[in-house]
Amino acid sequence: MEYTFFIDKIRKLRKEAGYTQEDVSRKLNIQRQTYCNYENGTRMPPLEIIIALADLYKLSVDALVRDGTPVLSPEPPQLTSYQATTIQTFLTLSEEKQKEAGDFIRFKHQLCS
Repeated sequence: MEYTFFIDKIRKLRKEAGYTQEDVSRKLNIQRQTYCNYENGTRMPPLEIIIALADLYKLSVDALVRDGTPVLSPEPPQLTSYQATTIQTFLTLSEEKQKEAGDFIRFKHQLCS
């Protein structure tokens, strides 16, 4: 698996924080050589180490391991002609009328549940 982004990121974060590999390995409670293997890409750290690294640098795990490429979301469902017309009509209502319509829809939904 290609994870050069992660390797570059942990190296950059360590240097920006002013840590040595020895410092980080101590903070993670692992051997320096083990951490060195993570930075040079010969080993991928286990999940608990990835979480600890994210905590150390005050990042989410997602921010630590992703390259900034957004996750693709599924395509929205296709609306029927009736649904599209109903939504268009709803959008032409005043804010007050939209609230009333929304309250009515929630009420009807609760009756059907």
